Amino acid sequence: MKLSLLLALSLLPLSCEKRLALASSGITLQELANRGANMARVKRMLQFLQEEQTVHVCFWGMDGYPPMLYQMENPPFRLMYNKVLPEGSAQLLSLCGTRYPDGQGAQRAYRFALETCANNTTLVTSNSRGVDRTALYASQDLKVNSFVICDCGLATRRVKAYRALPFVSLLSPYEPDDVAFPSRCLSRNMLTTALGNATMVIQAPRKSGCMHCATSALDQGKDVFVHREGIGGGALDDGTTFLAEMGAPSISSFSELAPYLGWETHFRVNEKRGGAKTLYRFGPAWYSLSYA
Repeated sequence: MKLSLLLALSLLPLSCEKRLALASSGITLQELANRGANMARVKRMLQFLQEEQTVHVCFWGMDGYPPMLYQMENPPFRLMYNKVLPEGSAQLLSLCGTRYPDGQGAQRAYRFALETCANNTTLVTSNSRGVDRTALYASQDLKVNSFVICDCGLATRRVKAYRALPFVSLLSPYEPDDVAFPSRCLSRNMLTTALGNATMVIQAPRKSGCMHCATSALDQGKDVFVHREGIGGGALDDGTTFLAEMGAPSISSFSELAPYLGWETHFRVNEKRGGAKTLYRFGPAWYSLSYA
């Protein structure tokens, strides 16, 4: 089946099932154009995929399409990505937090992410600044893959810097030049929580966008956890406290989270205030790993 045909189908306001049925019916590009598919946008996507040899595209129903997304009410028909796609058998943890953490919030994000990545668990997070980006520092320090779900296209300046990172796999349901705006951020949140086995909230004000991640995860029947160190703190932790009061389990490390999900802990993180016999540093703290 021609790539141009599938790209054109992705532009029609139809369910994934109806798009696939049309693709199997022998419909032509001209017929899709008559139905409203914008051929200029199809041409731009084809051009982008030809110019960017590291970027690929996967469609709903294809081998490799993340199986977790089939559970969504409205899954994306088209996913552009630059390295690999999430597998259903993998341990995946969605992690989120405020874009403006305080020093303690950033520190706990790094430490928690470091321990998570050290224990064969892949982070699923966003391309936003703050807690999400701090978690990526940990996965990069360990040289392990993490998934970044984008709220914009892969040709935008917003994500070009991420494409240069060796251990980040970018996923975007948007066209290459689509810029971020609020509704796309919300859709990104839903995709992020759909891919993870559970969602971890590190630090969140009551009106933070990552509270939508928590709501989305709960709507999908996924577990939501909060970081214990933020409970009862200041305004930056009001959302975290609220989730805990509503029943979200509070944990302070991956080793506490793992039993909830049937996962194993092989390594623990040790924090020091000096660099001797340590491998990783974030802010004022140094970290090392030891067997659990």
